[in-house]
Amino acid sequence: MRRSLLSGAAALALAAPLLIAAPASASPPAIDWKPCADAPGVDCARLAVPLDWARPGGEQIELSLARRKGTGAGEKLGTLMYGPGGPGGAGAKGLKHGKILADPVYDHYDVVSYDSRGIGESKPIACPDGPEPREWPTTEEQFRDLTAKSKQYIADCRKLSGPIYDHVDTRSDVRDMDAIRAAIGERKLNYYGVSYGTLRGQQYAEAFPRNVGRLVLDSTMDHSMTSNWDFVRTESVAREEVFQQFVRWCADKPECALHGQDVEKLVRELYDRADAGTLPDPDDPAQKYDGPRLAAHIESYTLSEEFAVLGTFLKTLRDSGTKPELLAAAPTAPNPTRAIWCNDWAYRVSGYEEFKKLDDGLRKVSPNIRFNGYNPWALVCAGQPAPVNPPHKLTLSRDVPPLLITNARHDPATAYPWAKSMEKQTGMTLVTYDGGGHGMYFVSKCEREYIHQYLFTGAVPPRGTHCAVEPRPSSARAELPVPPDVATF
Repeated sequence: MRRSLLSGAAALALAAPLLIAAPASASPPAIDWKPCADAPGVDCARLAVPLDWARPGGEQIELSLARRKGTGAGEKLGTLMYGPGGPGGAGAKGLKHGKILADPVYDHYDVVSYDSRGIGESKPIACPDGPEPREWPTTEEQFRDLTAKSKQYIADCRKLSGPIYDHVDTRSDVRDMDAIRAAIGERKLNYYGVSYGTLRGQQYAEAFPRNVGRLVLDSTMDHSMTSNWDFVRTESVAREEVFQQFVRWCADKPECALHGQDVEKLVRELYDRADAGTLPDPDDPAQKYDGPRLAAHIESYTLSEEFAVLGTFLKTLRDSGTKPELLAAAPTAPNPTRAIWCNDWAYRVSGYEEFKKLDDGLRKVSPNIRFNGYNPWALVCAGQPAPVNPPHKLTLSRDVPPLLITNARHDPATAYPWAKSMEKQTGMTLVTYDGGGHGMYFVSKCEREYIHQYLFTGAVPPRGTHCAVEPRPSSARAELPVPPDVATF
């Protein structure tokens, strides 16, 4: 998961979802596949689509596509599109890097993916070099400073990128998906989307109900969330649940550095010291931990379930010894994440007063994590106009065939309440993995078997189906390492 800080923001009035008609071209050009110069055994192609789908005859951009052909060992079921996570995952790049999906999929399908508009080799968003302004402020002055820096960063990105910056919303993306489907020559779109890729799948089914084949939403987004509080609360509570697993582990396991001690009391004391500016960095006593920095380290070890390291880290801070080596922060680089997010979501914190209410609320509902690496997503859109693809409840036509939704009960990125909400909105089957993790196809062998069964036969399990927790490391993870673009969401 890409490590990034994000917060919640004021919801703007919603516009009704736009239902989209068939692609503009009745006879789309066939895709001219050729061997990729940088990936043996993979085919590459380019496909022109409108920059602005509201003006199909205007400026065109080219999408980068990749294809791994199936083996033909089983019944040929056509083409399966892979939709990576993000926002900002490059599908064509990922598919050139590796198979992504297990061999049985290739017995039945050719697998195709693409770099979405603004990403990778598809008219990429350009931003200034260096880290993006993305923090969790602790004072009103820091909040104002972050807001000013975010506005300037967005202005610089828009200037460097040109018109594409304002046309990377998911609603435009699904128009591209259908253009690819038509150009490939498929009557129906079969699709496996993971993490942020599920938002594309949801909105494709909403916009093109009669073109939907077999569609998997793995670790799903919930675009119906209009409240910044709902967003930050569900994300932080999900992590708080995992922290409680650490508390129980520490109580049960003598190898925990805090075994037999009141872990939550210690965490409260550490936060109190951090908030008061009296919690020193053991490696540099002149430097102090503040609340967000302490929370970021606690969250990091919680997400990775490195419970032994977390126990040692907390004990070290308490005892002021030399702290263990921290998890390396993910490097920052210019990317299209902010542009896509701000085009898709209406989270806009109106000012420091609203931000302070969010921060205070998180301390109550998630006292050990407080905030998480996703909360600042609401702050990154400061100064942006209303999103062109605002959040709305998903409305599916009766023409949409059965879909399959999968999610972990303790998913740290796409929180379980999102999956339950999507189950309710769609009326479709949700298969729950009772453990943690993100991207069920790559985490649980049980979940992967259900996904295969659905992709190969169209059969969905009964509502309320669960997969039991599997040993760690799971056999699934040993067989299928998580692709790099099961990222962020």
